[in-house]
This record gives sequence, C-alpha cells and structure tokens, in this order.
Amino acid sequence: MELKEYKKEITRIFAGNRKNGFVEWHRTRSLLSDTISSLETAKDELCAEKRYEDLFSLACWTYIKWGNTDKDDSGGETSEFCACIYSIWERIYEEGMERLSHDRMLEKFLKLLEGKVRDYMEDTVYDFILGRFKNEKQLARKDAFLLKVMEDLRQKMKENSIYKYSLYVKEDYYAGLLAERKRPIEEIRDFLCSRDRYGNKMLLAGIEADYGNWDEAAALYRAHIAERPAPYWSDEARKLLMEILKAKGDREGYNSELYEMMMIHPETDRYFREYKALFKEEAWSRQWEKLLEHYAGKYRMIVSWLNNESRYDLIMDSAEPDHLEIVDEFENKLFELYPERCLKVLENYADLRADNAGKRSDYRSLARFLKSLSSRQGGGNLASELAEKYRKKYPNRPAMLEELEGI
Repeated sequence: MELKEYKKEITRIFAGNRKNGFVEWHRTRSLLSDTISSLETAKDELCAEKRYEDLFSLACWTYIKWGNTDKDDSGGETSEFCACIYSIWERIYEEGMERLSHDRMLEKFLKLLEGKVRDYMEDTVYDFILGRFKNEKQLARKDAFLLKVMEDLRQKMKENSIYKYSLYVKEDYYAGLLAERKRPIEEIRDFLCSRDRYGNKMLLAGIEADYGNWDEAAALYRAHIAERPAPYWSDEARKLLMEILKAKGDREGYNSELYEMMMIHPETDRYFREYKALFKEEAWSRQWEKLLEHYAGKYRMIVSWLNNESRYDLIMDSAEPDHLEIVDEFENKLFELYPERCLKVLENYADLRADNAGKRSDYRSLARFLKSLSSRQGGGNLASELAEKYRKKYPNRPAMLEELEGI
C-alpha cells in the first residue's frame, strides 16, 4: 500500500471521531485505539518491505496530526499515543539504518522540532534524540541545534517571561549533552552556575558522579538535601548520595544517611532491617531502646518495626482506642494474644462510624462492617449487640434502621 493510502486511513479515523472540530472525551479513547491499530498494521507491513523511510514519515505525520487536533485527552491518551510512536521510532532506529541513515533521521527529527510539534509533545522527541545519535558528528549537530533553540527562547523572553520555563528545560538538555561530549567539567559547572535554577545541584551532581568526581557529587547532594530537607524534595538526593558513599566504601557516611532515611520513612521496613543488621545482638538491644524512647507516644508510626521485633504489646497499644487498620494488618497475632482488646477496638471503631453517619451510604457501610465483624473470632455476638444498641440510640434514623435489619 502506498504511503498516501496509510495517511488517508488515519485521516478517516480522525474525521470519524471528531465533531465540530473537536474530539469529545468519550471519543478520544476510540481515536487512540483506532490510530494505534492502524499504525501497528502499517509498521508490520512497511518493516516487512523494508520501507523504513515511509514508516518514519507516517509516524511523524501522525504525531503532528495528533498534536494539532483539539481533543479532551484527560484520560491519558496522549501519553499512550506518544509511547506507540516512540516504539515505532525505536524499530526504525534499530533496523532501518541501511534505508534511513541515522544522520538523516536526526535531521528529520530536528525539522520536527522547528515549530511543527506542539510544545507539550516536544519532550518525547527530545527524549528520543538525546538518548541516541551518539557519534561525534551527531552530538555536535545536537549541540548547535540546542544553542540556537536556547538563544531563540532568550529573545522571546524579552517580550514574555513565560518562555523561561521552556529555556530551563532546554538548558537541562544542553548540560546533559555537554556531559555526553565529555566537555571539561569546569565548562559544565560554569554553564549551570550561570543560571538561577533549583535543580542545578541535582543535575550537576549527577554529571560530577559520571565524571568520577564523587566528593564533589556528594557535596552537591548534601547541599540539595540541606536546602529542602522534606522527603518529597530530598529522598532522591539522599538515595543517590548513599550509592556514592557505598561505592566509595565510606561505611560511616553511608550508615549515617541510612539512619536518616530510616527515621524519615519509618513505614519502610527495608531501611529498618538494613540498619538493624549493622549491630550485634547486645548493641542492637541498646539501640532499639533508644528508638523506642524516641517514638514514645507515637508507636503507630513504627508498627512495622514493632512487628519485626515481635513487640505485639506495643502494637496493641497503638491500635487502641479505635485504629481498625492496625488490627486488620496484624489480625492473626493480635487476636491470638489480645482477643478482648481487639474486639473493643472494633467496637469503638463501629461506634465512631455510627456517630458520624449522616446518609444512607454511611449506614450501608456501617452495616457491611457489622456483617464482617460477625465473621471474626468472637465477633458474632458483638455485631448483634452493636446493631441493637444503634437501633435504640438512633430511633429517628429510619434509613439506618433499614440497613441494620437482619443483623
């Protein structure tokens, strides 16, 4: 089939899912499914015929068409579409070099980025080309292209500051490209230090590590953590710092960061187990008491640690008065050791649900809970007693009384 016939088929798919120039949300999924099906068929047929250049033209043409089509893609359809196109590009890059050289393929990609691809879809193209096309000629071509793009954005910023965000992204790409070209680290440092950007430390630290400058990388990760110590901002830096410290054989530094990670994430069992393994039995006993003292009154935060240490007494304390989720998580052991206390937690939880219930869905949920309670060890009588208690306590809630029938 000729290339134009493939394009006609895809054009029909877009037209069939568009109404008054717009693809409604309930049609976007159909548009995605039909387009991907057509592209996959074209990929199989054109690759079999070694028509890689036609396949590349079709993929890029469809990519532009998708970006230029007004649609409600709130279901994530654009991400799925880009993934499909990306896989086609990968196939062409890996198999089609004899028919479409990498040099020519790169030039075609760069033309796409000269205003043809919508800005919100540019990143997929950049991701593809920056991760490939690695010979010196291709790296130099990407270098020159990014320099021009950055300069154009700086000129646009004079009239509209919103372009600074696009410039930040391109500068990140360019710093990575300088590293790929093995430019002197001083040049990369000067480039990144010439801009005021929060992500500078993380980006430069990664490059320093790639260059084997572990001390410099570690210092940057520590500075990043100090600047914003909250886990959302610091976790990635701390994990990378730990990798460097382990690679350097700096056990003291690594163990210190491991402790910090464990304390920041008490819910993560892995860090606790690794930290505990650092101690001999007697030393661990002393350290464990210090940890318990630190979390006194807050044992709910460390129930996974308590489980590791078989401290079910403290887990039971943490479940009271009405923390159902803890009883659920450690049900077998807690009911074995403290059946009456567990039932009291369930009772308190049910009372809380009943007090706060205000509509039929709440009453229905309460009824489901009581039915599940009746299947637990010793819970049958308690469920019936609670249902009767609520009928007497809330006689003016007819919807609740209906939902509690039969319990």
